[in-house]
Amino acid sequence: MVSNEILSQAAGAFGFDMHSLEFVSNSTNEVYKYIKGNKSYFLRLSEKPVEYEMMIQSEVHWVRYLAENGVRASLPIQTLEGSLTTSCRDHEKCFIAVVFEGAFGKFFNESPKLWGPHLLYRWGSTMGLMHRLTRSYDPGEPELKRMEWRPAEINNPHLHKGNYSLLLGKLLSIEKQLASLSKNNDSYGLIHNDFHPYNFLIHQGDITVFDFDDSLHGWFALDIGIAAAHAVWWGSHYQEWGSKNDFAKHFLSSFLEGYLKNNNLDYDWIRRIPLFMEYRNISSFFWWLGHWDGNEDNLSIFQKNAITEAVKFIERDMPFEGCNIEL
Repeated sequence: MVSNEILSQAAGAFGFDMHSLEFVSNSTNEVYKYIKGNKSYFLRLSEKPVEYEMMIQSEVHWVRYLAENGVRASLPIQTLEGSLTTSCRDHEKCFIAVVFEGAFGKFFNESPKLWGPHLLYRWGSTMGLMHRLTRSYDPGEPELKRMEWRPAEINNPHLHKGNYSLLLGKLLSIEKQLASLSKNNDSYGLIHNDFHPYNFLIHQGDITVFDFDDSLHGWFALDIGIAAAHAVWWGSHYQEWGSKNDFAKHFLSSFLEGYLKNNNLDYDWIRRIPLFMEYRNISSFFWWLGHWDGNEDNLSIFQKNAITEAVKFIERDMPFEGCNIEL
């Protein structure tokens, strides 16, 4: 939990009562909720050096642009001085604070009726609109340019042994393929980079997207692949889909129908979506293995089983989750 001094500085900057804050979560960032004028807001605090503030400003600047041009997104609000961010300090610690308007709706797993073709279509159409808008997006200042996609930097010596070296080798192989891909305005631009089902809410058939702090310049097909990978992980267990492979095909059919209504994407990129799904799958292991100490007792049963299954697919030269997807 951050100190009261940090919370007090954030409250003063954005003009709310610090004592109304309700803790929500603490993972990558620390998030609080508060009510002001019968509306809900979310305070996000990121422990970063003050020099990182411009990077966060670049995120929220883009989100405001999307929201002002038709994307249903949690709108970043300004401080009392008219900025989109503020830095809060307490001794050596620095937190960058932003506030977003709250969104109405439910998560996909709160009602089985929500998880169907209409939602997948809306999910795709929302991403398609974002990608179309980003083609003409100009941040105005060089300092507001988000980072570019780049290969991961993985120096953990424990990941160069046994099954872990197979995972790392697969990641490096895919990254080599991605590094050779072209980057142009029709296929590459600012993307959400984490547009999974727990990063949007559903209300009356529409979705509101949030959590843009992983956004970067990347391939549009990468954004689609990330959504598809997470959809298969978390949404393919319903009995009507039969198998992950069946669901993956169904998802991409409905999602791309919505996507292509709002943004054109050449077939050469569409057929690469399974590669980007595999990339997200393999990358996910290194999200929680990056600082692993080599002690397998510190891995959960889920993590151990996931590694075992992934290695089996790699050894058999099978694609993402064993799915056979051709587009």
